[in-house]
Amino acid sequence: MVSEVWVPEDILEALLESARRKYPLEVLLFLGGRVKGEVAFVEEILYVPWIEGYSHAMPFLDQLPPGEVIGSFHSHPGSPLPSPEDLAFFVEVGVVHLIAGYPFRRRDVVAYDREGKRIRLRVGQRASF
Repeated sequence: MVSEVWVPEDILEALLESARRKYPLEVLLFLGGRVKGEVAFVEEILYVPWIEGYSHAMPFLDQLPPGEVIGSFHSHPGSPLPSPEDLAFFVEVGVVHLIAGYPFRRRDVVAYDREGKRIRLRVGQRASF
């Protein structure tokens, strides 16, 4: 079970910028990386086509790239709390999921495990991972 996720600053800023640009629509991106023990390390953003809306984003899961998909990032136009649909999605792909709430600042991002339990989010330089 993953208890924390490490995200490089530049990747988190790119994720948040994607959310800002799509607002008020939701954005959905996938996270590539690796898991060691109870820690997930995000190493890249994976772009997969999705259907977007004001209260939903539905990915084409059959188009996930090969490799290590460890989770997802998506935005909410309000609170970063997971919806029932989010919780159902979390168990389908990866082990860690980030949700950014409006106005999409670093402090507006919350990390969850695949069961929807809040986990620790660590942000830093790539060299520190």
